[in-house]
Formats: sequence, C-alpha cells, structure tokens
Amino acid sequence: MELNLNHLRYFISAAKAGGLGASAKAHNVSQSAISQAIRKLEEALGCELLIHNRNSFKLTKEGDYLVENSEGLFKQIDFLKDQIQSLNNEVAGKVLLSTSSTVAQFLLPSIVKDLKAPYPKLQLHVSVGDVAFIVSEVKSGRAELGIVIDDGHFAGLERKLLKEGSFTCITSSEVKASIKKPEFLVTRESPGVEELRQVYKRKFHSEPAIAVEVESWEAIVSMAQMGLGVGFVPEFILDYHTKIKVVPQLEDLGKKIRYKMFVVHKGAHQLSRQAEAFLKVLVGK
Repeated sequence: MELNLNHLRYFISAAKAGGLGASAKAHNVSQSAISQAIRKLEEALGCELLIHNRNSFKLTKEGDYLVENSEGLFKQIDFLKDQIQSLNNEVAGKVLLSTSSTVAQFLLPSIVKDLKAPYPKLQLHVSVGDVAFIVSEVKSGRAELGIVIDDGHFAGLERKLLKEGSFTCITSSEVKASIKKPEFLVTRESPGVEELRQVYKRKFHSEPAIAVEVESWEAIVSMAQMGLGVGFVPEFILDYHTKIKVVPQLEDLGKKIRYKMFVVHKGAHQLSRQAEAFLKVLVGK
C-alpha cells in the first residue's frame, strides 16, 4: 500500500493536537475518519504509530519520529506548489519571514503596503521572537528571511543593511519637569542594559538605576508613556508615537549607542522567487 499524504496530514494534526477530536474538528471530518486514516498509514508504513488504548492518545517511538521528520516534507510540497504557480512569470505564493515584535508592529505595515502594488499575490507569513529565535528560524529553513537588530550573533548567514541609527531616552510627553534621578526601562538583549551602563558610568561616574528589564520595546514605550521610567529604545520608534518625547539632558547618552538592522538569509541562491521579490522591496525602502 502506498503512503497517502492526506493520511499523513491527519496523523500529524492529531499528534500535534493531542487527540483525534481536535484534528477532526480542524479538518471538518469525523473522528472515525481520522482514526481510519491513521490505521491505513500504519499499514502503509508497516508499523504502529499509536499505542492503541481506549482512553489515551500516545505515540510510539515510530510515531514520534514521523512527526519530527514530516514538517519539512509538507514545507517542501508547499514550496513546489508556490514555484509552479510562479511559472507564469507572476510572482505568487508565501514568503516566510521571521522578525521581532517591534519590527512587526512598527515597520512591517509600510513594508506590506509597498509589497502590494508590484506583487499582489504574495502572501507574507511572519513568525515573531528574539534574535536567537529569528536566527534559528532562518538557519533551520522555517523562515527564508529574517529582519534583526544586530547583536553580533548571526554568523553563517548573509546579511544586508536595512536601517541604522542611534538609541534615545524617552519619557511621557506629559512630563514637564526635569528628570533628576532617572530610572531606566531597558532590554537585556543587546543593545540594551549593558551598553547603557557603560555610557552612563562614563558620563555620570555612577551606576544607572534600572526600574524594569523587559525584552519588548513596545512594553518599554507603554511604561514610559505612563511615566514609569525613562525608556531606552532605538530612535526610529519616535516616528510612530506622539505621546513620548526625548529626555533633553539624556539625549547625548543615547546617541553614543548605535543600532544596525539587517535582513538575513542563508544565501541568495537558496531563496524562492517570492523571497527574492520581498527582498527587493525591502532593500529598496
């Protein structure tokens, strides 16, 4: 018996959902249809994929192995479908992008807008995380492209500079008085708290007071707007908020710390037509 991809898809879905019911609901079929598909898959592979107990759903070692190694198969099938659809010279299909929540919130909308006119049939699929997550997504092939703030930890990937600038110290636009003893809102991820400590000590000969460390520039902006501290963020964020302002006496502090934003990938020769088109739009901004 030949292996049926739909049977495999049902099995993977059930395994990830932890049961037949959720998989049946997701695919709009009955539980018995899912169960029958899994049994036919077991027959095709010549092994049991589930430990068949009435009140439990547990994979055998063969089932675990199949789940772990099938994701790439379906991604390759989707890739082939996208490439075939693009043979008519119209670029279409999915672009797999990984980036930070800050880029997704502040920069991605204008990128998508610029993408729509030349490539209306491109579909952007975005995963969000920190730099380590983004690099892992690109290196593993789960994403073709990543947009990251440089922290020096994406060796082995090709990169193209998208944007660079300096950091700035922000507070609520409603704060009128001079901030004499600032308490900072910072990220631990570089550039962040360590870089701030270095420039602050050189200027004031003391340690900065850290109110909050959080891996989210959006959270830092929100807390700064509420007057909960001085946010330490890249200056481009100022373009997207009207309720924050630069702290004048700390302005030169932020300017001493630079950031660089790159788009990274495993190599131009490995990019799909969709990713090449998206990269063209990115670099042209």
